Amino acid sequence: MAFVKWCSFYELPEPTHWVEPPEIYSFSTLQAIKSCPRRWQLLHSGWGPFSQFPERPQPAAIEGQIVHAALELLARELGRLGRPPIGSTTFQKALTACGFWSFFATQIQVWNQRLGAHPRAGPPYVLRTKPQELTNQTIRLFRETYLPGVGQSLSSQPDPDPFISARLDPLATNTAVNPAVLLQTRGGLAEIRLRHPTLPIAGVMDVVTLDQQGTTTILDFKTGKQKPAHIDQVHLYALLWWRCCGAPPDQVVLQYLDTAWSQPVSTAELSRVEEAIVRDINYAKSMLLARPAPPNPGSDCIWCPVRPRCNEGWAQIEPFTQGKPGKSVAIELTLIAEPSSTGFLGLHSSGLEYSVAYDVAISSDLPLVRQGDRIRFLDAMAGQTEREILLRPWTEIYPLLKKEC
Repeated sequence: MAFVKWCSFYELPEPTHWVEPPEIYSFSTLQAIKSCPRRWQLLHSGWGPFSQFPERPQPAAIEGQIVHAALELLARELGRLGRPPIGSTTFQKALTACGFWSFFATQIQVWNQRLGAHPRAGPPYVLRTKPQELTNQTIRLFRETYLPGVGQSLSSQPDPDPFISARLDPLATNTAVNPAVLLQTRGGLAEIRLRHPTLPIAGVMDVVTLDQQGTTTILDFKTGKQKPAHIDQVHLYALLWWRCCGAPPDQVVLQYLDTAWSQPVSTAELSRVEEAIVRDINYAKSMLLARPAPPNPGSDCIWCPVRPRCNEGWAQIEPFTQGKPGKSVAIELTLIAEPSSTGFLGLHSSGLEYSVAYDVAISSDLPLVRQGDRIRFLDAMAGQTEREILLRPWTEIYPLLKKEC
């Protein structure tokens, strides 16, 4: 049950420990901060006993993550082997090599262990979908998008598994071994971790190859639709390779399930990428100095995990309008009467009164709220009548005023 006693995580109006700007940035971190500095800051700051904001898990979203991760796992292995036809011996070897068939049961077990220990989960938040169902979903998505390649394996070396992982220290300013030298001896490298020698930015490259013509290629494997951010990401990887190895790669490739995008690399383009990275890092540092950091409110706020603790983000989903009965709603109300064992009256900012109802069993788990308190509700339910709100065991309550414990 998500209702909690007073003086809990739900009472905290802001972090108890504010996160500092990252010492080392990744591409995804820079993108997240650019999207909304406040969201990134609130998610990564400490909240009471939690080192980070405890994002509430959603089974459907988790199952989607598992399917996406399985597609990436398979796409990486098939891309490495030149996208062999479905049903071929090489295709079957790829399925076995990446552990595709056992992946789903393992992931469900891992996630259910996490959900059982999560402070905001509870009995409703358990993955009940069978591994075989997720396997079937993944296979259907894969068949809809997979296009076998017509070329050879990415490696021109006779070694059956030339992509030996070179796990270089991502925090080291200079690596002990020049990756370009390592590439010359192996022909292919996987999961190369490089940090820019002068900027606080690092990245992990899926695969770097060197063919018989001496062409160095950085490949990144993706599932789903093509996005401009994918190009920015692989350009960053090319920049890291250039600055760490002394010479840029010859080309960058984005490998999708159904197609591939490639582009030659020029030092002029990489210089522009480097200038943009410097601007993004300076922006991130300046934004994160404020506590809280400036928000970037917009349509994405409705999905933001920290919207109950961001006034500007909350305003994106207000004012509340009555939805269909049974629909999940978010609403902020000021209590205009002392709560009873089955409900209370609340005043919305629009001036409309709403009745809030709940079962007697739920009332014992309600935080201590009194007349005059402002409260934000997440995952409440629209009632059968207009301006009726129903609370359920998974409803979350965020009081806006501090109380003495």
